[in-house]
Amino acid sequence: MDIFGYLNKFGGYSFEEKPFSESDSLVFSQLSYLKFEYGFSALSCGDEYVELKKFADLSDKTLLAHGTSDPAMYNQFWLKILECPRFSTLKIGHIESHFSVDDCIQYMAMTFIGKGPMRYIVFRGTDGSLVGWKEDCNLATMKEIPSQKLAKDYVTKVVKHRLFPFTIIGHSKGGNLAMYATLMMKWRYYARFKGCYCHDGPGFQDPKVFGKRALDRLTPRIHKVIPGESLIGLLLNQVTPYKVISANEKASFFQHSIFKWDLDDETGELIELERNSNASKTKQTMFQNWLASLSHKDMSLMTECLFDILQAKDRKTIYEVMALSKVDLALTLFRGYMKYDEETRKTLKDNLFSALTYYKAAKEEVAASYGPKKEKKPKKGVFNIFKKKKTDK
Repeated sequence: MDIFGYLNKFGGYSFEEKPFSESDSLVFSQLSYLKFEYGFSALSCGDEYVELKKFADLSDKTLLAHGTSDPAMYNQFWLKILECPRFSTLKIGHIESHFSVDDCIQYMAMTFIGKGPMRYIVFRGTDGSLVGWKEDCNLATMKEIPSQKLAKDYVTKVVKHRLFPFTIIGHSKGGNLAMYATLMMKWRYYARFKGCYCHDGPGFQDPKVFGKRALDRLTPRIHKVIPGESLIGLLLNQVTPYKVISANEKASFFQHSIFKWDLDDETGELIELERNSNASKTKQTMFQNWLASLSHKDMSLMTECLFDILQAKDRKTIYEVMALSKVDLALTLFRGYMKYDEETRKTLKDNLFSALTYYKAAKEEVAASYGPKKEKKPKKGVFNIFKKKKTDK
């Protein structure tokens, strides 16, 4: 079953009846993409927290799902949440949002509470804005992107005054922020920290920013999962172990969505795989080696040029880019490329073509690590059977 099946089967239980599990962290991650910030001030009336089901009273019923990667799916998800007392009775607060084109920031954090003392701190992943996607690319060139600093400060603000246990959760870039905030957390909060759940979040440009004490003490409480065809979750340097899980979609891009992840029909837990696929390992190896070969200047140049081209004609979201036909997209990239001076074009071309070389090498390396391919056995058709009998005689 998927996350909807989980809500159908376990959504009627309270957290006292069925304790928090890894599957619940998936639900919290998906809730973070809903636009609660738009209705919170109107509903809160000065209160620190607002019950989730109060958001059903908003006049615009599609407001929360607006701007998500799949508005119809997220609207369906929200309606299902309202049917589940396990989640609809939760309260949300400490909503913090920052968006800046000039500073390249797309950041969102929120905290959920139930009847017990536990706090669930959740960071939103990348939204549809090109600013958000550009900030993702900056993970490869910056030791600390603005959203990481905001996430680190947010955890301190939420947990420093009250003695409650807390869990930190996120998907995609939100998963990266969750891990970063966890590993940069002050040691005096360790005793109350119950776990970090990172769902297919990318790694880090410089893992040396994390202290040995933090890694030793907190790694056992960090739960990172990636789908079998993962690409996003294996980018950059990994600092903790991860678990590979099953997804009901073949394409790696679509496996990034939690809506596509498989859960056990009986227990509702994620279904674990032995390892990620050869294709996933190939892409991981290629990007790791390719990015390591580029200078900081070259990586920054590629990021700036790419988003300069994509943001032409006042495009603001990745959905506007995806709406272009293949021909229009190719023309957009070519025309954008041609506007740069000869030296810049040469640098871009050389770096892009080197990626193909690294991909070929990575494919051979991964294939060699699993030994030669097994020879396919000939199919036993009807005519083959007769032929064998004739030979035996």
